[in-house]
Amino acid sequence: MKVTMRDRSIKTSAWLLYTLIVLEILFMVSPFAAYYYSIYATPLNALQESRYTAWLTMYLLPHFTYSDSWLANGLVLISWPLIFFGIALFLFGFGQIYWAKITRKGAVEVGLYRHIRHPQYVALAIVGLGASFYWSRFIVVIAFVSMLSLYFFLARLEERICLEKFGASYREYLERTGMFLPRRWEGQFRSFDWRLPDVAWLRFAVFTGLYLVVLGLTIGVALVLRSHVIDSLGTDVGESRVTVFLAPIGPETESAVVKLLDEAALPGDVAYVAASSWRVPELGLTGPTSQHQGGGIDEILHPTTHGNALSLGPARLSVVFVEGAYARGDIRGAQRLTRALNVRPIEYVEIDIAANTIVARRPATESQWAGIPVPTF
Repeated sequence: MKVTMRDRSIKTSAWLLYTLIVLEILFMVSPFAAYYYSIYATPLNALQESRYTAWLTMYLLPHFTYSDSWLANGLVLISWPLIFFGIALFLFGFGQIYWAKITRKGAVEVGLYRHIRHPQYVALAIVGLGASFYWSRFIVVIAFVSMLSLYFFLARLEERICLEKFGASYREYLERTGMFLPRRWEGQFRSFDWRLPDVAWLRFAVFTGLYLVVLGLTIGVALVLRSHVIDSLGTDVGESRVTVFLAPIGPETESAVVKLLDEAALPGDVAYVAASSWRVPELGLTGPTSQHQGGGIDEILHPTTHGNALSLGPARLSVVFVEGAYARGDIRGAQRLTRALNVRPIEYVEIDIAANTIVARRPATESQWAGIPVPTF
């Protein structure tokens, strides 16, 4: 079968998109978080301009907040192992295929390629899954589903090209290996005997429909998960403000803190309560270096606090009062937390727990990543 100009154009466009997505995934797992946020300030804030797109920047898993949900904690806990495993798998497959190119051995049919035809796509899908759990904004989840769809398209296109280049030997390879899973595993799905139509426009229509269905189901599951996560947080819903405790503090102390804040007639739609040693750059909390310490085994088991100690401790508390941005007015009760498209810190307060008094108040300063949408819950 002759490769047409249309095929070449599709291949060029697909590989361009592929390159951009690979760079995106590698960029997301970069440890240079400040660089990550500075780069993404522009598109994230652009999404914030419309109430129809602002929801895309929201998180659906705990972010700098303790949750008593084993599901939410577990998903964040496995995020980095998935990312590192995916990267290792990708590099291994990368080494195999480019060694074959350098040595001119033809199609790679050993190692990972002995069992599946596209291990690098599988590896990047694993990286993307881990990134979707750690940077769990809706836009990242949608990008992940879109990435998987594009990989299927690229894999089909690559196989057509390889069939033309390697002929019968590659056809035999197709028959004894799986596309993204080992042949034996994929055999469990072959009983459904479904395939895309042969007519190009109908095939595109069916593929687009399947993509939209999967995307819709994914967003629906994400919304349910987000609702579950918010229910699992330590919160107090008052008439004028929602108070969020970023780590456990005990019911009696929680009540005392809420009462103290209410009596002081402080501003804001939401108040985030953390230990004075906590660091939450999105909210402008930069606890003293001498006091900041990890939470040992608690930090490992509860990664949603991002390295801050799980307990708020017996000394002082820092409270950040924020003003929420909402798609519409008349927001009441828990909606101040659940429907905030973005938050802006407006005042910091220090509380002495033992004395049950406010010892300091100051206006909020610009946070480390000012301008980044911060739906912290």
